[in-house]
Amino acid sequence: MNYKILFPICFLFLSITNAKAQDNSVAIAAAVGGLVAIGAGIASMDQLEESLEQKAVEQVLEAYPEMTKFELKSGSLKGVKSKDLSNVSVLTFELEDRITTKDFLLKTKRYILFAFTSSGWANENGINYDRIFWKRFDVSEWNSLIKLYVNTASGKNLSESIISESKIVNRGVKSGGDFIVEFDEIGGDTYYTADYSNEFKIVFNEKSLGLFLKKTGDLIQISRGAIIQSHEFLNRQD
Repeated sequence: MNYKILFPICFLFLSITNAKAQDNSVAIAAAVGGLVAIGAGIASMDQLEESLEQKAVEQVLEAYPEMTKFELKSGSLKGVKSKDLSNVSVLTFELEDRITTKDFLLKTKRYILFAFTSSGWANENGINYDRIFWKRFDVSEWNSLIKLYVNTASGKNLSESIISESKIVNRGVKSGGDFIVEFDEIGGDTYYTADYSNEFKIVFNEKSLGLFLKKTGDLIQISRGAIIQSHEFLNRQD
């Protein structure tokens, strides 16, 4: 039995019993209504996370059929409330491909799978998956992206080997705790851009990494936390 749930329910019914008789119907309706609303909200977000993870798995199965043994996980919606869902511009999934021969694990190859959301992807009717654009990065493509981002933000050229060993923060690039590159100080109305591929343009503004999606016309801001976590995950040596 779940005692964490039982205790507040018992407390709720005791409170209702001790209420004045003329207020019983109002108290019961309000209490039960609040309980249902809270429960529905929690269930809704849990179901949403499961649904998005299932969509990510379906994307892997459809787009990358060579991946037959893989692990996928995400914490992108941790702490996000349902009312703020429409403001989420990118979901990040850590993807590991377990490459094996028979039952012997040869190696693990890591990817970051981004789900870029377009305006209207989440509303009162649910999720419109047609408004989500998927992109998978391996370590080489990611480091190439970060290399151009650093160059766009600072004018400095770093090798991909240095990029792979460094930490990307909002002010620049750190190695061993010290800055080896600091990004230009620019105002909120100034944008530095670079053409990365036929899919993206890189946009630097106010110390943030933005990707302009040519297909949808959306400018996506990737949070500092997502950049740091993705960079460390892909470049991890183990």
